[in-house]
Amino acid sequence: MRTNRRDFLKTLGGIAAFTIVPRHVLGKGFIAPSDQLTKGIIGTGGMGRGHVNYAGTRLVAVCDVDKKHLELGKQLVKEKIAAYHDFRDLILDPNVDIVHIATPPHWHGIMSVEAAKAGKDIWCEKPMTRTIGEGKRVMEAVKQNGRMFRLNTWFRFADPFYGLGTPVKPLKKLVQSGLLGWPLKVTISKHTGFDWKFYWVGKEYLEPQTVPSELDYDMWLGPAPYKPYNAHRVHQTFRGYWDYDGGGLGDIAIRYGYYRYDSSIMWVTVVLLIVLVQLMQYIGMTISKKLDKRTR
Repeated sequence: MRTNRRDFLKTLGGIAAFTIVPRHVLGKGFIAPSDQLTKGIIGTGGMGRGHVNYAGTRLVAVCDVDKKHLELGKQLVKEKIAAYHDFRDLILDPNVDIVHIATPPHWHGIMSVEAAKAGKDIWCEKPMTRTIGEGKRVMEAVKQNGRMFRLNTWFRFADPFYGLGTPVKPLKKLVQSGLLGWPLKVTISKHTGFDWKFYWVGKEYLEPQTVPSELDYDMWLGPAPYKPYNAHRVHQTFRGYWDYDGGGLGDIAIRYGYYRYDSSIMWVTVVLLIVLVQLMQYIGMTISKKLDKRTR
């Protein structure tokens, strides 16, 4: 039986009516397709893959310059999603509403600006950028293009606090109530989960290695100065190098100063870190000279 134009339009009308049906009709907690935001994740390493389950959004695209990471990203959801090698292709994908940036920080500024210019909202991993200047350019682009920028920080909403088995909100209320007194002393150690900070320590005199076939090292470096490839420079240990991040100490300064909107804490932390680094270098050089027989 042939379908005339009027019957065909009625069929389309029925489909359209379903796609915009109110969420309460589909059940409590269900997000209707018309209300659901879509996202694309740039950087599908360990941190980036953790972005897939954030509520209220649907993953439609992933991007990574490491083919192995890209394959892992494609497997994050059962549905077929777009996979890109170049972040610019993901940003220009019309199916993406929100761009999640989970790359090393030396890429954050450029990617955020390009996403804002393309009309995308941005969900960026910490630190926001590698330098203050880059951060200012990002905020300018966000404001000029009327976009939203969200910085992803641990424990900001409901994540379980390190080793304490409780969400952060009750702890925040307890501190703000004054019951614990003030000033409040907080001890950071391996017993509270911060031992991994010291894993982010760079190394000197790294031997050049062959770039793995699955990694586009030039694209990974991007705006950073060229250094011969070594496995310790990329992926999980890149934070130990100023070319890409501020290291474990820099992360602590940002987390406990800048993100608390307390510039005095940030600057005191920065000064203390500089003093500690200089002291450690002086002690190391002194010991090295005493052990080096060539200087005798």
